[in-house]
Amino acid sequence: MNKYFIFACLSILVLGQISAIAGLDLNNQKELDTTFKESMNDFTHSVFIEECTATWCPNCPYCAEALYNMYHSEDYDFSFVALIHDVNPNAKIRLDEFTMGMYKGYAFPTTYFDGGIFNIVGRGSTAAQTESMYRDIIEDVGSREVNQPIELNTNVEWLDDAEIRVNIEVTNNGNGIYFGKIRSYITEIESRWNNYDGDPYHYGFLDFAINKIIFLLPGKTQSISVEWDGKEDHNGISFEDIVKENINVITTLSHWKPVMKTGYESNTFTQKYLAFAVDQTHSSIPE
Repeated sequence: MNKYFIFACLSILVLGQISAIAGLDLNNQKELDTTFKESMNDFTHSVFIEECTATWCPNCPYCAEALYNMYHSEDYDFSFVALIHDVNPNAKIRLDEFTMGMYKGYAFPTTYFDGGIFNIVGRGSTAAQTESMYRDIIEDVGSREVNQPIELNTNVEWLDDAEIRVNIEVTNNGNGIYFGKIRSYITEIESRWNNYDGDPYHYGFLDFAINKIIFLLPGKTQSISVEWDGKEDHNGISFEDIVKENINVITTLSHWKPVMKTGYESNTFTQKYLAFAVDQTHSSIPE
């Protein structure tokens, strides 16, 4: 059976399942509260959100709108990236990393928080209701205990002709060893790809500048510098037309220890995936 047909069916079915999966009653979801919430001050780290989507997905635009509106409210310390599965092979590779080849299938839209420590499959009945759901979750995720307190800084240099240099400095401020993976997502602030409603995605993922294992002793700092050329082949796709003003690089540090999680569920299908907790995030635009 064609995998895109499966994904489409899951997207249609998912609205009826989201209450059970996310533990939320969409029919009685409270109205969006735009008041600044003091719990943000208790955040242990900057939160990272991955919006898993496809251009053919009719249920996805509300998620994109909700994330964009919440981000620009500046109420919370977080970054998000749109992983657009059907048009970018690098986004598909990232989605496949969640399953590590052991489990197949995922539904659109799915929103992963901090490497999948929490997820929402589907969306609310409006963009505002979806945003309200996200706000509740981001407060819980933002205040969770991280594996080690991490300081992370990203600096991006524009080298002209679609080339950038990404400089990372990461410090383990904890008392224990930190072993994990550092990723730098190159994104377009206004994506070249449009969603089902014809609107451009925001922070659309292009490719990784950095995607490597890192080992940090307590109190130690490690620096990483990588040059990335958009003109090169990136798994069958190139980005020679990127412009400086439209690029944002989001760097995350995730812990090595996997946690088995459940995504989409129905009477006939259950998605399992491995979450690797993101313990710090930092983003930067080119200078």
